[in-house]
Amino acid sequence: MSVGLSVKRKDALSKVTGKERFADDHYYPEMLQVYTFRSPKPFIKIKKINILKALKSPGVIKILTHKDVPGKNIIPLVFNDYPCLAEKEARFQGQAIALIAAENIENAKKAAGLIELDYTEKRGVFTTEDALKKRAPLVYGKDNTFKKYKIIKGDIRKGFKEADVIVKNDYSTNYQVHTYLETQGAVAIPKGDGSITVYGSMQCPFYVLDSVSSVLGLSKNKVQIIQSAVGGGFGGKEDVPSIVASHAALVTYHTGRPAKLIYNREEDFSSMSKRHPAVIKVKYGAKKNGLITAVDITYVIDGGAFSTLSPIVLWRGTVHAAGPYAIDHVKIRTYAVATNKVPCGAFRGFGQPQVSFAQESLIDELALKCGITPAKIRELNGLKKGLKTATGFKTQVKGVPPVLQAVMKSSGYNTKYTSFKEQNGRIKKGIGLSISYYGVGLGAAGKHLSKAGAFIQVENDGSVRLAFGNTEMGQGAKTVLA
Repeated sequence: MSVGLSVKRKDALSKVTGKERFADDHYYPEMLQVYTFRSPKPFIKIKKINILKALKSPGVIKILTHKDVPGKNIIPLVFNDYPCLAEKEARFQGQAIALIAAENIENAKKAAGLIELDYTEKRGVFTTEDALKKRAPLVYGKDNTFKKYKIIKGDIRKGFKEADVIVKNDYSTNYQVHTYLETQGAVAIPKGDGSITVYGSMQCPFYVLDSVSSVLGLSKNKVQIIQSAVGGGFGGKEDVPSIVASHAALVTYHTGRPAKLIYNREEDFSSMSKRHPAVIKVKYGAKKNGLITAVDITYVIDGGAFSTLSPIVLWRGTVHAAGPYAIDHVKIRTYAVATNKVPCGAFRGFGQPQVSFAQESLIDELALKCGITPAKIRELNGLKKGLKTATGFKTQVKGVPPVLQAVMKSSGYNTKYTSFKEQNGRIKKGIGLSISYYGVGLGAAGKHLSKAGAFIQVENDGSVRLAFGNTEMGQGAKTVLA
């Protein structure tokens, strides 16, 4: 039995001794260093790229643009709208336009400064509110909306008509950066049979396999993707490593030499995915005793210039928007909107934290207006076994009350809440309480990307070989699976 025991991690020794190989630890003879030439403005029409001066710069071996993509100039994911290298236009400041391969990174950076880009700056949109206005500059489709969902349960008008107390408020959240210790990076290696192997810092090697094979126009048996040790991910190594790996592989494809592409921190911050900024409008109705009769939520996330995982992130936020409460009358409308900013993608919580922050904040306001404690209103309305969520899912477990009681007891909530209310003076202590629920997996919107499987082979000496479609990114998967 291993449950409850402190077990030594399988990768502990290799990491503390420095033997573990992260992306930047891979070195090969004749390896080229790659640097990315990026859009200088948020929204531009590209007229011409002149690389002649840059090609003559010392140490430069190759400069690649969209014309050099042998396969499809698209990073495949959900909507397949993100170019491998910008072609006719660039939609956010920092979007990749060209790749410079040189003998060292200093040569590559110097050559990037010699590339002449002839462009016309276009009027962009930088808030979801502006993006949704009529006659707004179009970043995506006909209305700058990547995806929208609606959930209707019961009769929202009836629910608010039955309410004795109504509260409403608007909330907003900003970008969050994963700030993993290791920046994005990939190393591509050519093989004698024309295949390519890519080592990289990544959470989802299968995404990377799809992208590299598509961009290079190679069958998947000609592309091998190997996850190096990952210095932090938190969602930030889920979608965008496909871009980094495809760029490194593209250089190897054209030069026949190993190619390393490691982002510096500034590049990583300006061009890689973030948590979606959001605007959330929430309205609750309740009886005087605190029983919630209705909730109306509008949730808008800023997806940036390309969709990446925004449609699925939005789905996750949508199904969690009403929180872990049994409410008869629900109206939820959600939108993933395109702007001329850095594309957003996976981040811990996957669309749920932003909307949960908003609805839980307003639940506290509702409790105060009803004259009951924040704990009481949650206990009264929390999902219990047999009750249904906003999407009609019947709760199979005991639900909120036993968990809430356990947390209140261990924290001394009731005593602290009462004593803190009686404080005077400018500086006071307080205690907060919130609850949430969260489903695992990508949900219905991402089921085509959700795959799981394992292969176990017992050898004739009794040892076991395990092949598993999962990755180690710090959570201890190697240890647990072993």
